[in-house]
Amino acid sequence: MLTEALEGLAAAGGSAVVGAAATDAWNTARAGVARLLGRGDSGRERYAIERLDRTAGEIEQAPDEDRQQLRDKLRGRWTGRLEILLEEHPEAADELRELIERVRAELPRARESWVQNNTAEAGGIQYITQGGDIHVGRGGRSGD
Repeated sequence: MLTEALEGLAAAGGSAVVGAAATDAWNTARAGVARLLGRGDSGRERYAIERLDRTAGEIEQAPDEDRQQLRDKLRGRWTGRLEILLEEHPEAADELRELIERVRAELPRARESWVQNNTAEAGGIQYITQGGDIHVGRGGRSGD
């Protein structure tokens, strides 16, 4: 079972994937997520790329009036995949955190709201995802 902080990290990652589709940040998101999910296995990495490309294609082809609902659905799927990754490989958390920051830095201003990280009390991090979900992870100080 994941901690709240890792659940929030997975949610921020799912938002990063969906927010990056059809932007200049896509190549960074696509390569980074494929590498994370592949875990050194080229076959798994290729499969992840195929899924990522389907996601981007679905978003690009969706009519404007359906796009937000589709993004919400796809964000949930990618969050779930990243939760599984973090359950199986908790050591991937730092790499995912760094990827989210790189993607966020490349997003056009209008899409930055899709991926937000804020420092919280005691060095914890708040992960705020599109749609209003907020997950707070507390820092690692003993006694907290």
